[in-house]
Amino acid sequence: MHNPFIDNTRRILAGVAPAQVSAPADEGEVTLTLEEAIVLALVARHIAASDGLSQAESNAMRGLLEHHGVPEALHPAVMDADLRGAADEHVSALVPARSAKALHLISGVSFIAARDGLSAEERGRVLRLATALGIERPLVDALIAESEAAVLASVRGDAAMLTKLDRLREALFRLV
Repeated sequence: MHNPFIDNTRRILAGVAPAQVSAPADEGEVTLTLEEAIVLALVARHIAASDGLSQAESNAMRGLLEHHGVPEALHPAVMDADLRGAADEHVSALVPARSAKALHLISGVSFIAARDGLSAEERGRVLRLATALGIERPLVDALIAESEAAVLASVRGDAAMLTKLDRLREALFRLV
């Protein structure tokens, strides 16, 4: 089955050593391969672009790519990937349902989309996506709230609060 997220990721990674992985920034964080990090970024861009991709969301995307160790040379290809035809069912095929990686995906998508304020359309898409990934509404609400708080702490440069929110997010990931 054609999957725009996987197809674009393969194109982006053509010629890149597959052994590269992104290192977790924090002890309890989910570790992603380079391929998974790019897929996460593409999904985040797709959801954030629901109401148009703002400069703040684009900047957050670049930060996500850096955070997961995606080589800077690949950033333009990720930012410019053609995601026409991408749908929630394509995302559901990327991570196991009700897994830590599914929660990580919802968290990352929520953070990027919330960077300029989470619109009703973006929130709805995150909720539909989470439902497709088998994540219950109360947990999705907690992940979205954590992401919105992390955006505020990030904008304010509040490193202490970001550390506390990292611990909260890690605890939420352990609920699955």
